[in-house]
Amino acid sequence: MAKVRGVYGKPWSKMAGEIPITKELMNRLGEVLVKAVIKEAKDDLAKQGIPARGKPVGLPKTESFFDSFSHALVGKSTIEITSSWPWIEQLTEGRKPFKMWWLTHGQRMGRAVPMVQRDGTVLFRMAPLSLENAWIHPGFARHTFVQRGVRKGREEMAKIVMQEVWAMLQTGDPTR
Repeated sequence: MAKVRGVYGKPWSKMAGEIPITKELMNRLGEVLVKAVIKEAKDDLAKQGIPARGKPVGLPKTESFFDSFSHALVGKSTIEITSSWPWIEQLTEGRKPFKMWWLTHGQRMGRAVPMVQRDGTVLFRMAPLSLENAWIHPGFARHTFVQRGVRKGREEMAKIVMQEVWAMLQTGDPTR
């Protein structure tokens, strides 16, 4: 699991006044954040279309990418958004084009390399014989869906905290 982003819970406890923020409430807030991040990622995916040949790679079109996001509570008041997607850092930070040097080492050098296409067909391409002719990966486009998801998730989190405060005030005992 890779940490994608952390959100501190102290501001939520200050917003609630003397009312404590419980682990259950922090978990609810974490779920809201994850849902907001996934929604923003799906919105980005809908907008991206098919990347042109030689252009940076976009978001993956698979449900397992969206299922890779979760949250964890760290310490007393921090919510961490995590992802088990292997290339999440490259998607969120971006990566410039790079030579695929591993195709020129050992047994693959000058041999056919199978490449599975989106429709399931398999193409075989010849790997280059030298590093200077190595295939160049187009890199990864930098995506900001996590930042936007956290920003929009915080708005929803504020509503949930206010509902909790209101519910506690209605009981008449704010310390519960």
